[in-house]
Amino acid sequence: MAEGEKKARVKIELTPDKMRAFLEIDSPDPNTAWPAYDEVLQEVKEAGVTYGLKEMVIRRVVEEKVASPVLIAEGKPPVKGEDASIKFHFETERGKLIPKEMEDGSVDHRELSLIQNVRKGQVLVERKPPTQGIPGRNVLGEELKAAAGKDVFLVAGKNTYWEDENKERLIAAIDGQPSMVGRKISVLNVYHVPGNVGYATGNIDFAGSVVIRGDIENGFVVKAEGDVTVGGNVEGGSIYADGNITIRGGIAGQDKTVIECKGNLYVRYIDRAKIEVEGEIKCRDAILHSQVNAGQKITLESRKGMVMGGMVRARDEIEVQVLGSRMGTATEVEVGTSPALRKELIELEKQITAMERELDKVEKALAILSKQGYDLPPEREELRARLTRTSFYLKAELRKLTTRRDELNEEISGPNAEKGRIKVRQRIYPGVKVTIGNAVRIFKDEVHYAVLTYDDGEVEIQAYR
Repeated sequence: MAEGEKKARVKIELTPDKMRAFLEIDSPDPNTAWPAYDEVLQEVKEAGVTYGLKEMVIRRVVEEKVASPVLIAEGKPPVKGEDASIKFHFETERGKLIPKEMEDGSVDHRELSLIQNVRKGQVLVERKPPTQGIPGRNVLGEELKAAAGKDVFLVAGKNTYWEDENKERLIAAIDGQPSMVGRKISVLNVYHVPGNVGYATGNIDFAGSVVIRGDIENGFVVKAEGDVTVGGNVEGGSIYADGNITIRGGIAGQDKTVIECKGNLYVRYIDRAKIEVEGEIKCRDAILHSQVNAGQKITLESRKGMVMGGMVRARDEIEVQVLGSRMGTATEVEVGTSPALRKELIELEKQITAMERELDKVEKALAILSKQGYDLPPEREELRARLTRTSFYLKAELRKLTTRRDELNEEISGPNAEKGRIKVRQRIYPGVKVTIGNAVRIFKDEVHYAVLTYDDGEVEIQAYR
């Protein structure tokens, strides 16, 4: 290069994440001396760019005198590990064992088995553990850590065990019926009732699962530590289960039936019954004039899919075809709040009202005694002392109850309310009362194809999609 001759400026720029490097040779006029390949490569390395270099690209830039910015190095991004995968060797969705409605509305009951059986030593679950992922590097040669895949945790319940410490195969320890409640998988002994639960069998209280071929008759009770499966109907009887409840027919409750379970409930219809389910409820045709609480969601699956009368609550979502009736039947539905919290709040309100009434009586009695002065007969003085102690106790208890009530009200209007949804695939009739969190709406007009959500203290109506 001749003395005084200007030299082109070599600029190396990195993206903020240091995953790409660009080369730009700035030549302000034609007399500027163009750098040699080795000079450019030296500048690149002095900038710290060592990984993912495209040396052929740099050579081309030098030889062809490319003045615009050119990508000359690329890092290798980390590869996230694969998530754990689970393969079940039994049917986890009890609803899939219930006969499905055909397109013409009929139901095929043939080839139906509501009972699943597994054998001792049978593989229940195969689990593929997550992988750690592959680290990457940026253009400066710095290692980029890879995120490991997410694991899936299952719990070996009663009569099951993991084959080894890697927890890749879950094995049945006995012959029995597989049950999955939440993330816990168990194999339970099964008690079979060949006909109805009634006077011939008496009430049933069993440590495993119970399978009933017929009905549960009026007034009879079935309790089980596992699942309960009913081939017929529940006609005024009751069921208490630690697992899932599957009823092939329906619940004709006669205002006597109580159904409680810690898992899910699958049933054709519910009529005049009290239902408490910690999981979800899948009902085919209708929920009529019943008190129904679900800890997760309620889905009415058929084209009838009606909720009419009574009070129906779910924490997350209710999905139906029709809410209410043409007759304007009083129907209440609620989402966005745990039914257990709402139940606790209702009980608290009753306790507070009763306690306030009691306190009012005590205060009035003390006021009467106070008017009589301080020089009272011994028995009247003792009564005043007793009423004063009662007054102090009631006031202290009221403070506790009202504090808890305030906490519950705050929780009910919290983030869960915004997640609550009521999906109505056909129509909402007038007379339906909807509660989402602390927002309430009573429908005066018929509404079609709607999704009801919570928006800033109001029940919002969106179009059903």
